Amino acid sequence: MKKLVILVTMLVASNLAIAQSYYYKAREEKPFTFQLAGTYFNYGGDLFGVQLGVNYKEVFNISYFNTRNYQFGERFIDDRFSGVQSSIMFPVLEQVQVGPSVRVATYNEEFQKLFIGAEVRFDMSKAWKFAIEYGKGEKDGFGLKLIWNMY
Repeated sequence: MKKLVILVTMLVASNLAIAQSYYYKAREEKPFTFQLAGTYFNYGGDLFGVQLGVNYKEVFNISYFNTRNYQFGERFIDDRFSGVQSSIMFPVLEQVQVGPSVRVATYNEEFQKLFIGAEVRFDMSKAWKFAIEYGKGEKDGFGLKLIWNMY
């Protein structure tokens, strides 16, 4: 009886595992996905914010970003860096993509020179990515992003 219970438990567990893997393999890939990213950007100071965008086949991305420094003190208004970012990513390894990035942005409501940078993305899972960006505009900039692709 004990062997029968163990055998039935193993059969049920293996059936559940196969069903779950079939679900992920059988679902069709969508060419367009929405992205939400928590962002850190260093552009004349530490800025934190969010980035919302659309991704096409994990290659072309266009998004709106809004970052600020959240420091209050002697000044009345904190620093804000916001605008539109676009990037084209090329796969280098199975889990790594590299590509150019362009930002058209305002810093404290003043338009900045075009920000051109390079971005590296690392796949953490099917839906999560970690990105590092460095580039030059009116100032040098460095950024980190935790990207969630919403399928």
